[in-house]
This record gives sequence, C-alpha cells and structure tokens, in this order.
Amino acid sequence: MVEMTSRERIVAAYRHEPVDRVPLSPRVWAWLLSVEGADDVAAHLRLAKRYPMDIQLSRNPFQHVTTLDRVVGPVAPGVRVDVKEWREARLTMVRRTFHTPAGTLSDVTGYPPAHDPDFGVQPNPVRVEFLVKTRDDLDALRCLMPPPRSVADFESCRRMEAEIGDRGLFLVEIPSPLSHRGGWACSMQDLMVWYHVDRRLFDDVFELFRGQMLEETRLTLDAGFRYIFANYYYESLSAGWSPAIWREVFQPTLRELCELVHGYGGMVNFYDDGKCAGILELVAEAGVDVLQTLTPPPVGDIDLAEAKRRIGRRVSLMGYVDLLYVIKLGTPELIDRAVREAIETAAPSGGFILGTSDSIREGTPEENIRAYFGAALKYGREMGSKA
Repeated sequence: MVEMTSRERIVAAYRHEPVDRVPLSPRVWAWLLSVEGADDVAAHLRLAKRYPMDIQLSRNPFQHVTTLDRVVGPVAPGVRVDVKEWREARLTMVRRTFHTPAGTLSDVTGYPPAHDPDFGVQPNPVRVEFLVKTRDDLDALRCLMPPPRSVADFESCRRMEAEIGDRGLFLVEIPSPLSHRGGWACSMQDLMVWYHVDRRLFDDVFELFRGQMLEETRLTLDAGFRYIFANYYYESLSAGWSPAIWREVFQPTLRELCELVHGYGGMVNFYDDGKCAGILELVAEAGVDVLQTLTPPPVGDIDLAEAKRRIGRRVSLMGYVDLLYVIKLGTPELIDRAVREAIETAAPSGGFILGTSDSIREGTPEENIRAYFGAALKYGREMGSKA
C-alpha cells in the first residue's frame, strides 16, 4: 500500500478503511510539558519528527463563564464582576462574584502553585464553592451566559488546523452538558442528589447546558469544521453515574450531537477516560464514530477483545495502552507485549487507532517512550502490510 499521510491514516481508521499501518495517536501533553515546557502544536510536531506519531489535537473555540481558569471569562451585557484573592496554605483562593439583573452568584476556586512538583506538571484547580447552589440561582446563571456566537474564536482553530496540516488531524472540542459546563457550575454531588430528589432542578440545569452544547456544535459545523471531539468524562461511570441514567439522560443528548454532526458529513470522536464497559452499546447506538480511551484494568474496565466484539464493527476504537502501570512503571518488554497484543486484538478488521489510556505522564523513562513508539511502528506496519 502507498504510504499515507498521518491525516489520511487517521481518517481512514475513523472510517474502517484500509491503512498502510495502524495509526499511532497517544496523548502526550503531560510528558511534553515536563520535558519541553510546552504542549502546543509545535511541541507535538517536534516529537513527531523523533517518533512515528499521528497527531490528534483539539481546541475549544468557546469561552465559558464556568471556567476553572484564573480569568473571569466573557459574561453577558449588564453583568458586573468582582474578584477577590487570598491565600490558604499553599493555594491561592479566588472568589468571583457576578452581579446580574436576576441576582448575585459567586464561586470560589483554589489554585495550586505553578511549577511545584508536589502538585504535578499541570495541577488541577479545585472548585470549593459553586455558582449554582439552589433553584433560585438558575435565572442569574442564564443572565451570565453570553450567546455562543459572541464568544466563538474559530480563527485560532483555523491556525491550529493549518499548523498541523497533513501531519495529523485537528478536531474542535465540544464539551458535553456536564464536562466543563454543568459539572463546573454545580457540585457533581449536588447534581447526583438532585437527579434522585429534585429531578426538575437536575433537568433544568442539564437542559441549559445541553442547549449551549448543541448551539456551539451548529456554529462549529457552519464554520466549516467537520471533526468533533466530544468530551464526556463528567458523564462517566467512573464519575458515579449508572448505565440506567446513561440510557435515560445522556445517550439521547449524545445521539442529538451525532445526528447533527453527521448531517453535515462530519464525525464524532467520543472521549471518556474512565470505566465504560457498561455503556459500550449505548455509546455505539448513539452514533459516535470513534471511542477513546478504552482504559483497561485496574484503572478502567475495558477488555479490548470484548469491546471489539461488541461494538468494533460500528465504532472505531482508540487508545487502550495503560499510561501508568505499563508505560510509566512497566519495562520495555511489558510495553512491547502490551502494544503487540492490542494491535493483534483490535487492528485486523480495521477501525483501530493505538493510543493511551490518557496522557503519558511526567517522569516516564525515555527508554519506555522509545519502547512504546518502537513497538507501535513495528507491529503497526506488520498489520498494515496484511490489510
């Protein structure tokens, strides 16, 4: 087979078409930050010159008022914002107070110190007070949220897509109703309790962010982008939701997203880095084109052969190799075996992209990095030659 570009190889795998070798798209942002101090496109391209990586990167062109970032983010007209900072132990605490025509909302987030190894290479902020505490906060929350069209930044997406070029695939990230939206505006514990004891409040919150998600998707598709990265890890079974709730609440909205994207000729890459064996059919029936990260035990629960048998004819599978117990803490021999078994299990009938259960972490030995990419190229080429 003629050698493909990385973009051609990835898209062919998305479509279950023959490839010259198994695409290799590990998540590497954490490792790149630790060794290069950056995880941007340029850093990925430099890594791709050393190793046979098929880059897949995404960007969210919309700013959300629920953000965990230090910046306040855009707010609707008529809203005044006050920001107060103080220290608690090693964290910088930030209170944002929003004065809206429908009332006042506030949240508090703790930020770990940057460049402190005790907190990791890119420590997550911790929200300790949420914007929405009761039903009375919903009208004010609606007042906060500017129309998606007014905050869209598609130019940065176009630049990123152009920078990647044929060396990979660019996707626009559209978070789910909970990921980076409802799960940052409300406590996840509150959302789960409301589902059972105040279903109307849960539904009202979910519907607000569902509408925002679908409107952003339409704007993205109208702007000419066709590959969507659907970030759904706040709806994960690992977050505490059940397959029954998934079928009732989350699957219908995911199906709406997929139908909208497919109506434009696009494709959906669905992301859940937790346990998902219990929802494989639900995700496939919703219409996603790609499922990642297929996290195996002990962190996840995916048996790759079983996932291939259950949904592999309908959905391309991406990811799988354990970032911690195999790539970081394992031996080169273990890595070689894990990569070979993954490719032999999932690649023969097409629709497989080798990756990782999440980003390769800081502190991973260089020899293990070489072993992972070396095995992926060796066994991926062998499988491609049989296609």
